[in-house]
Amino acid sequence: MPPYQFATATAEEAGFSARILAELDDYFDTMVAKGELPGHAMLLARGDRVVRCHVTGFADWVDKVPLQPESIFTLFSMSKPLAAVAMLLLHEEGQWQFEDPVADYLPEFADIAALPGSKATRGPTIRELFTHSAGFSFGKTVEEMTENIKKISWFDARSLTELIGRYAAVPLAYQPGTSWEYSVATDLQAEIVERLSGERYDLFLKRRVFDPLGMADTGFVLDYDQTRRLVRGHVLDAETGRLRAATSEERMESIFPMGGTSFKSTAADYARFARMLLNRGSLGEVQVLTPESVDLMLSNHLSADFLETSHSILHYTIGQGNGHGMNGMVCLDPARAGRPVGKGSYEWGGAFGTWFWIDPENDILCIGMTNRQRLRTDMRPPEVVAQELVYRALREARGGPNHHPSEESALP
Repeated sequence: MPPYQFATATAEEAGFSARILAELDDYFDTMVAKGELPGHAMLLARGDRVVRCHVTGFADWVDKVPLQPESIFTLFSMSKPLAAVAMLLLHEEGQWQFEDPVADYLPEFADIAALPGSKATRGPTIRELFTHSAGFSFGKTVEEMTENIKKISWFDARSLTELIGRYAAVPLAYQPGTSWEYSVATDLQAEIVERLSGERYDLFLKRRVFDPLGMADTGFVLDYDQTRRLVRGHVLDAETGRLRAATSEERMESIFPMGGTSFKSTAADYARFARMLLNRGSLGEVQVLTPESVDLMLSNHLSADFLETSHSILHYTIGQGNGHGMNGMVCLDPARAGRPVGKGSYEWGGAFGTWFWIDPENDILCIGMTNRQRLRTDMRPPEVVAQELVYRALREARGGPNHHPSEESALP
């Protein structure tokens, strides 16, 4: 069958203001010119049509190697939605259920609630792995964090199975389901995929997701040509205020595939994955997931009472209008959350500045990729600016600044 290809459209044809979208290009160009980002690639699509594909800056700021549309970025935590899809493929086969105890699949966790120092009376369920409400934590004090990080010791783990065993030795910090804390839970999903499928996690994804979707530049292991296209990671040095190459310790890249990190991709490849989700499981003639599975992934899995509280990591806030789907934030009430996106928008990003969101209500996907470590103090990072401008462009094209994008859906 012929491979799926995006068509192209002008901003006006897709229902945007070209003038405002041009401001988005200027914004990224300016960030690079000021030395705040080494480079940036952004792809905006509506329906099956690419509206904007803007590449600026450098794949390597130090050696001034230009960034290209086919440059490959390390996704870090933007790998997490891939884990949700892998798990859902096995859910469709009846191999696990949401309320199953994690220990049913990972026996190492059978006694985690009984560990000295545990704040829990039971272990987590699989649903709680997807929502970062499973009880895992690195600790609240410097002493606790130091001790737990010492127990885990990522750098000398030789396999995902070994690392999972170390996670199981850290006591739960709260009763599962009662709080939200960004954690290692996604790595447990990858281990479950390996044990249920009998395949290494990245090879399972390649066979069941990447190859069918035509994501030829996405994976854990890169070939020679792909390695040459892999961008260099950078850090904005706190002392000098200038970009420099990131050290291996700052990159923290794993030597084996993990659920919460590890994968590399291009903006174009990740757009294919995002389009599949917007199409409720299909891309062209290829069906990866059932529509019902995608609905599960993009639906909130936290209770209404839980969402009356607020939990944050970087600029992401869970609660007060935002919920949590499977391995990503979902916007339940844009007005309450104070956000311009359509209801049901799903998103997540990575530690070195990759990000994406999909908006089923307005049939929009936007992928952004840069190669600079995130600033922990930045509450208005590039994806927030991108959302503001994309939806301002949508409102203006629809007739005025007071027209909120969630008031209409789909293409005009």
